[in-house]
Amino acid sequence: MNRYFQEVIDAHHLISDVLGKQDTSGDKRLQLLSRFDHDFIMIAPTGAIFDHQQLVDFFEQQQGSRPGLKITLFDFILIAEDEKNAIIAYKERQDFPDKPGTLRYSTLVFSHEQGRLQWRHLHETFLPL
Repeated sequence: MNRYFQEVIDAHHLISDVLGKQDTSGDKRLQLLSRFDHDFIMIAPTGAIFDHQQLVDFFEQQQGSRPGLKITLFDFILIAEDEKNAIIAYKERQDFPDKPGTLRYSTLVFSHEQGRLQWRHLHETFLPL
């Protein structure tokens, strides 16, 4: 599998664990947050903009807040790639046991730093289910 796609899958397993389960040690949250560049910016489907610190705060405050969260990823596309960056897109469905699910289209920019992928920019848009 494409390494960018696998990175997104691996990160979303951690997101499910951090938000959906009580990770009292915080180990999975730290593993997740280590993937994001310090200049990371995320535009959420609501239009809210998160910088790196706001993302850190979000995962600290929301840890374990979404029990039963199930994330499904599909329709991956490699848009562009060079020696320093890659851009991909994918769809993400989030399902919850007690409320309606959501579907979003995400575009993600990776940077390559010293042989390591870092999440640099993420833009998400809600799609109808």
